Amino acid sequence: MSVSTDRRPPQAPERQPRVKREHLMWAAAGLLIVVLGVGLAAVLAHQNQGGQTAQLLGQQQSGGAVASLGPLNGDDAVQYSVGRQADLQKATGTRVAVVSLDHYATDPEARALVGQLKVVALLAAPPGGAPSTVTADMTTWAQQQKASVTQERDGDQQLLNNGVDDPDFKAFYKSEVTRLNKELTGIDPNGKVVFGVVVTGPAPELQALAKRAGVRLVDVGPSAKVTDNTEYHGIRPEQQTTVNQNDPRPS
Repeated sequence: MSVSTDRRPPQAPERQPRVKREHLMWAAAGLLIVVLGVGLAAVLAHQNQGGQTAQLLGQQQSGGAVASLGPLNGDDAVQYSVGRQADLQKATGTRVAVVSLDHYATDPEARALVGQLKVVALLAAPPGGAPSTVTADMTTWAQQQKASVTQERDGDQQLLNNGVDDPDFKAFYKSEVTRLNKELTGIDPNGKVVFGVVVTGPAPELQALAKRAGVRLVDVGPSAKVTDNTEYHGIRPEQQTTVNQNDPRPS
């Protein structure tokens, strides 16, 4: 056994260079990835100059159709609006656009504001409720909203009825039941719940619409081709700094 042990050390120097070469190869590959990443970031930064970042992130196309249009959660409302206003002025042809209002309006008021432009959908949020896209009539929208909120409220009430031992949880569910009851009263198909209108039309008409009183932003898409799955997002009147689509409208 002592003989075999004495013969192993001379082989060690042969293995060591291979390990070092592997380390060097991995290090070189990692450096290449970093360099490529920096280069890509520089290209994107160059393309996004002049307020184009919001456009890159807020617009998506799929199969030639607009997949989504509007700001993303966390976007700066002011910077996004400035960039999109510049893009609107350069637009040509027929486009789809999300028209964000500077106030909440009724269905007829919102439609009157966009004039003869074709209305694709409305963006609505009842007091205390989250925003949603309305593609049917407002009565159907209200029925769907009430059904959803009622189901949520009844679920919270059921938890209270079954007994909640923790005082904090009990207080939370009580407050949720109160909030949802209040939200139910604000779901009115004839009320001022509309904050955005999705339209299609010629670029000159969209540019003129942006100057109309009551219009906060005309967020123009890359084309007018949309599908039933296209997502639309607007900027609500109360969101002056940061956009968040998940925040409920203040009661």
